[in-house]
Amino acid sequence: MRSGLKLKTISGRIMNNPYKSEENTLISLSGGRTSGLMLYRVLQAYDFKLPDNFKICFANTGKEMPQTLDFLKRIGKEWGVDVVWLERYAEVTPKGHKNKYIYKTRVVDYDSAARNGEPFRSLVLARSYAPNPVARFCTVDLKIRAMQEYLRDVCEWEMPYVGFIGIRADEQKRAIKMHGTENSGQESYLPLYLDGVTKEDVYSFWQNSSFDLDLPNNNGTTDWGNCDLCFLKGFGKKLAIVRERPDLADWWIEMEAELSEKVGKGAYFRADQPSYADMKIIATSQPTFDFFYDDETIPCFCGD
Repeated sequence: MRSGLKLKTISGRIMNNPYKSEENTLISLSGGRTSGLMLYRVLQAYDFKLPDNFKICFANTGKEMPQTLDFLKRIGKEWGVDVVWLERYAEVTPKGHKNKYIYKTRVVDYDSAARNGEPFRSLVLARSYAPNPVARFCTVDLKIRAMQEYLRDVCEWEMPYVGFIGIRADEQKRAIKMHGTENSGQESYLPLYLDGVTKEDVYSFWQNSSFDLDLPNNNGTTDWGNCDLCFLKGFGKKLAIVRERPDLADWWIEMEAELSEKVGKGAYFRADQPSYADMKIIATSQPTFDFFYDDETIPCFCGD
């Protein structure tokens, strides 16, 4: 253990092992390599017999890569664990209702999970504006609250509970913002950070595993993870993805067009970058000059 952050759960008890908890504890899987390693370390700490106070959840936006869903299915099968798949939809209410829209969380599985952005689309159209770097409500509404509602309403957990989040020791800024904070009934806890795990450790683990996420492994990370063309990813990274897979831009183009038509004016995920329609034109018509677009990816806290 190489971190200076305190090993402490909600009750204040000091834990000797960062991968153990005596509280009701959510293991939040993003579908990436880092959170996958976190789950493995927790299972390892309990000799692969996970106590009943743990739940493993994945919240699907419908915009994850198919390889991500395959990876999550493989994790459940290879490690013998029950990963609960969730989706949260927003529905516009009739006139006169006290709320403009309501949310419904559903339990799905690998076969029934959305694969064309249906949960994400429902949220954007209900709110009538797109999430953006200032208002990143997609993470909270589609992931955090989906898990919270499942744990509260189905598992009957009391709030707050502990949430194990896959943030590494080399993600200092994210860790300081999240560790020990309470949000939507969850106290975030970062076992990998506390254990000093870096992206090189993540890379090494999956290189030696019998299976892996079938997306590019850039020393333990991938630009293709989480929502395929998330608006928070650096523009150069998005260009590189669209250059290889132009079809991935189509959903985002359609979403901006549909939303613009609904609100009667241009509506975009980023005001400081070209639209997704323009991005596709740039990616498919000009040489590879992605290094000109060196803007950083903004952490979305959806996972790794």
